[in-house]
Amino acid sequence: MNDKVRFGIIGTGVIGPWHAQAIEACEDAELVAVADVALDKAKALAKEHGGAACYADFREMVVSDEVDAVSICTPSGLHGDAAIAAAQAGKHVLCEKPLEITVEKIDAMIDAAKQNNVKLGGIFQWRTYPVSLKAREAVQSGALGKMVLGDAYLKYYRSQAYYDSAGWRGTWEFDGGGALMNQGVHGIDLLL
Repeated sequence: MNDKVRFGIIGTGVIGPWHAQAIEACEDAELVAVADVALDKAKALAKEHGGAACYADFREMVVSDEVDAVSICTPSGLHGDAAIAAAQAGKHVLCEKPLEITVEKIDAMIDAAKQNNVKLGGIFQWRTYPVSLKAREAVQSGALGKMVLGDAYLKYYRSQAYYDSAGWRGTWEFDGGGALMNQGVHGIDLLL
């Protein structure tokens, strides 16, 4: 029996390498597979991180007995298909935010995880920032009194170059519409 959680990464673009670094930094995890429709990107990431197996189709990767869990790092509107396939293959799922761009797809992901008795988690790294932890502590301890209203003013700026860096950014089909789904979700998560 393997003592480490064997991860596969689905999507090796901008955020995939961050997941590879995090997996590599965790002594209880190892990167064993990567999948991307751009196989050259998958091969480059695999080579950089120890020679993980490479797949052009995530569906082939998730059925591998060598994979215990997957990190989903694809455009937001593609998270659901990958998460459901992984859950149905008995793999745990760690998914970039937002989980998906429609309630129906999110519900289907949750249902697939429940039906297959696997974990489904979302990446919300702002929860781990020291300032966020301090604010939560103040609310939880009652130091601010009884909270009756939460508000967020999120001054995000993304240049046109950011949106041009990937054809899916800012689109309804793959990004859910833009800044609220992609960046504003962090503020909403912290309020919740």
